[in-house]
Amino acid sequence: MDDILPEEIPLHRSLVETVRLLFRLYGYREVETPPVEYYELFAVKSGQEILSHMYVFEDVHGRRLVLRPEMTAPIARLVAGKLSRSPRPIRLGYVADCYRLDEPQWGRRRRFYHGGFEIFGSKEPAADAECMVIFDDFLRRVGIRDYYFKVGHVGVHRAIMSAAGIEDDDQDTILGLLDRGRVEEAEESVRKLAKDREAATLFKEVAAHPAGPAIETIDELMAKLSKAERACKELENLRKIVKLASQVVEPARIIYYPGFARGLSYYTGFIFEVFGQGAEIALGGGGRYDGLVSLIGGPETPGVGFAIGLTRIMQYLTDRLMVKPQPDSPLALVAPLAEESIEFAFRAAHEFRRAGVPTELEMAAYSPSEAIRRAERRGARFLVLIGRREVESKTVSVRDLEGRFQEEWRVEEIYERAESLLGRTRVGS
Repeated sequence: MDDILPEEIPLHRSLVETVRLLFRLYGYREVETPPVEYYELFAVKSGQEILSHMYVFEDVHGRRLVLRPEMTAPIARLVAGKLSRSPRPIRLGYVADCYRLDEPQWGRRRRFYHGGFEIFGSKEPAADAECMVIFDDFLRRVGIRDYYFKVGHVGVHRAIMSAAGIEDDDQDTILGLLDRGRVEEAEESVRKLAKDREAATLFKEVAAHPAGPAIETIDELMAKLSKAERACKELENLRKIVKLASQVVEPARIIYYPGFARGLSYYTGFIFEVFGQGAEIALGGGGRYDGLVSLIGGPETPGVGFAIGLTRIMQYLTDRLMVKPQPDSPLALVAPLAEESIEFAFRAAHEFRRAGVPTELEMAAYSPSEAIRRAERRGARFLVLIGRREVESKTVSVRDLEGRFQEEWRVEEIYERAESLLGRTRVGS
């Protein structure tokens, strides 16, 4: 579990602020849930891959609890309970830290941040497509240009397996095998459990079909599955989602992987993940989960959503795109030049902050040259020098360290004139 250091916080904060900007732009209301949940919430339908990597413990009352491994189930819990009477569709967003007992490696940490968007109460393809559009919007705003959407539809797999008489729990296990790349094991399980050979053949044809441009690949697969009516209906749903998303997302970025599945067992339809150039694992993903709210005690409520892997994206920006995080620096550094000017400097620093200027105060007196050196080392743009002369005249000497000006201000002018420092940095940026 990583610490986030001072030089990393501004980049982390900018990613979070971008997520929250998108909440406002797309109409999502932010919620927050506790990091501790009941084990049963995730045991219902999260899938073995998640269950085997959860932090599980008991409290003093013997209740089995977990550190949340993901956020869709907690948000569904809210919709099933406290928000059950909210008008539909309801759009909910969150920024949250989650926990999984993974082996630490690139992009996988045991504590990680997600920025998520969930829509409840709509089965329309536009809701699924909106998820892709928002993720696309986010990537562009944070400066990632080379990426693609890996899309799939577990409804196609489930339609074939259901027609073959395979039970839901067995379907979950088979989809879990697909998610982990164990395609031959998944095909063998279908062959053993299917009540007719044709269904096993169809499943294998879907799992083995090569990935390609979304619409073109959907058409190819529909031709193969022409006799599987329900599977074709699910493929038509995927086509509508892709066509809608393609009004905003570049169509060439959307690649359909027919054998694609995700590790969470609650997915019922459209699924997707996003990959950046050179990223070993997905930067985020999501999909449709129409049965989750009712599984945890709420009314029948369709749902679709996704999470942006903020921790992964931060690592991707710094490791792959070579973005150099920079710590927050004071815009102004107030430096007393003598012991007797510290009291006056204390007041002057407050006046700058009152005007909205980020200001750091030196706690001891230094020579002018040392004050300049310390200001430059801290990344300050402006240096405010206060010596004996300034105390006597009740003034401050304000120096632009980029060499544009040096001025003397009266202390009562600081509040009004300090705003110009903010303006000057904006003009110069």
